[in-house]
Amino acid sequence: MASDALDLLLRLFDGVPHVMICVKDVEGRYVGVNDAFIARIGARRVDDVLGLRARDLFAPELAASYDAQDRSLFATGRPSRNQLELISDARGRSDWYLSSKVLHHLGNDPVVVAVSVPVQLPRGTAGLGGLRSAVELVRRSYASPLLVRDIAEAAGMSADRLERAMRRVLNVTPKQYVLRTRLEHVASLLVTTDMPIAHIAAACGFFDQSQLSRQFQHHVGLTPSRYRALARSGNDQG
Repeated sequence: MASDALDLLLRLFDGVPHVMICVKDVEGRYVGVNDAFIARIGARRVDDVLGLRARDLFAPELAASYDAQDRSLFATGRPSRNQLELISDARGRSDWYLSSKVLHHLGNDPVVVAVSVPVQLPRGTAGLGGLRSAVELVRRSYASPLLVRDIAEAAGMSADRLERAMRRVLNVTPKQYVLRTRLEHVASLLVTTDMPIAHIAAACGFFDQSQLSRQFQHHVGLTPSRYRALARSGNDQG
């Protein structure tokens, strides 16, 4: 079930290795995927994937993150651009991808179209290897009171050099990346747990619920409680 435009997009990227494209409906079911997506998850045919959900294919934490992003997009219509994600393949090997999602309509039915492109963050402390170390520190310690100098030290770079590297590769500043990472985890916890929002704020590095609510509404377009309610109603459908 795909429009002519989506069919063209999927066919166009069928021969492009590593660039993954998928299309999901409001219930989180895959309605279109390309060859790179199929290869990444270890499936053989498109029909092996269509009708499944992220939780059928990916680790629980990753699937919850995908679902949270999708619910946000359906609720607000705001595209998600250049989200850095560590995606595992069928053999358990993980690689970094930059993922973007937009809302599209098939007739009257909205769908999420996601494109994930590999990004090279080599190991070590030189060049982009330092950027990998910075990213891994943020992903590991996002709830801590991270300062730019802490991230720069992990990267083996000056603060100015780190900011230039992050802007060039990820299109965000170090502070923006820390905030984005925290908000991703907030969204996931809102969808997958019954934790009070004040507890989520503390668990994700915010001073209090008020600060979390301001940042969440500014970046996501909804209050945390409204986001949770919409996500729950959407999950109840499936």
